[in-house]
Amino acid sequence: MDLHDSNKDFMTFRSGITNLYLLPHEGEYILVDAGMKKKEKAFLSFLTKQKIHPEEIRYIFLTHTHYDHTGALKLLHELTHATILLHASEAGYLRKGYTPAPRGTRISTKVISFLGRKVFPGYSRYEPAEPDILWEESGYRPAPFPAELLHTPGHTEGSASLVWKEEAAFVGDTLFGYEKEDSLPWFANDMALLKQSWQRLLDTSCDIFYPSHGRPVKRALLEESFRKHFGEPAGEA
Repeated sequence: MDLHDSNKDFMTFRSGITNLYLLPHEGEYILVDAGMKKKEKAFLSFLTKQKIHPEEIRYIFLTHTHYDHTGALKLLHELTHATILLHASEAGYLRKGYTPAPRGTRISTKVISFLGRKVFPGYSRYEPAEPDILWEESGYRPAPFPAELLHTPGHTEGSASLVWKEEAAFVGDTLFGYEKEDSLPWFANDMALLKQSWQRLLDTSCDIFYPSHGRPVKRALLEESFRKHFGEPAGEA
């Protein structure tokens, strides 16, 4: 766990391979994703060190329902009593406690995806939970926070991003931040939808995007990655 971002407007916690983000507003917080199973104690210790009471977390926003984003959800929900925000298209997965592994976007991750789907399907399971608010259309605003939710599918059908103060976006697995010259996620079920979602992110006023995996992605890198995989973004040609 660490506070590895210099931006003082929010906090970052590393839950296994997944970045969680705590966004503050008037003494309350939005938690972006719940992280991995068996990381709950470490996260609660993190809150204690930051002098944050669990019940000060008002919302848990799920970018999607893969196990590394929902593994700790059930327990954190019980401790925080936070409202779970989820795109409606993934409600069934959350209620079952199982979301299939996504498809790979390169040869190595296609192999990993195959193993996850066919050989080790149980690895993707997590404790089922009931979402509190299901939203569908981009533009949903969880009052009173300065946040807007965008539907950004491609990685999964219900993948979503949270735009914070019209300056930064927390994008789940719509982008990856592992590579210096490419922000393409290693897994995505639908590249055509991913292209639309990248354009939707570029249509915001955000200059920086915070993925669930890896480092922050600057607008310039997203634009260059768009050109590499999809051609010129709209408005750039």
